[in-house]
Amino acid sequence: MVYSDNTIEALESDYLYIETSQLINAGKGLFTAIKIYQDEIISIFKGEILNDEQVKKRIANKKDQYFINMIDGKTLDSMNVDCFAKYANDAKGTSSSKFKNNAKITLDENNNVCIIATKNIKPNEEIFCSYGAKYWKNRKF
Repeated sequence: MVYSDNTIEALESDYLYIETSQLINAGKGLFTAIKIYQDEIISIFKGEILNDEQVKKRIANKKDQYFINMIDGKTLDSMNVDCFAKYANDAKGTSSSKFKNNAKITLDENNNVCIIATKNIKPNEEIFCSYGAKYWKNRKF
């Protein structure tokens, strides 16, 4: 589903921050300093568009943690760019946790891959979104 423009009128760096995730062994997580309302666009994914050769090489080197498969078949990789969105963890990943996903990865009206709130999110709450079954199928922890 493509969402109409429901953006927060501030720079992402003004309301998002990174710190240790509340999920065990998840590394860093994405948090909000402000209240975010359901259906607001939280963050836009940024990254490199990779060709097939680059994708295969990074997969072989286990450097594919930040891949997003685009609708047009291309692959977006956020690993080597500044991007808040890449720090949103999946609360339902490989382990059971008390946390629930409160956002989802989708497209905005300009076809940017983004994270949108699926419920109201309180200040200082961690932002979680599903990576999808295919992502976890390819991961062995």
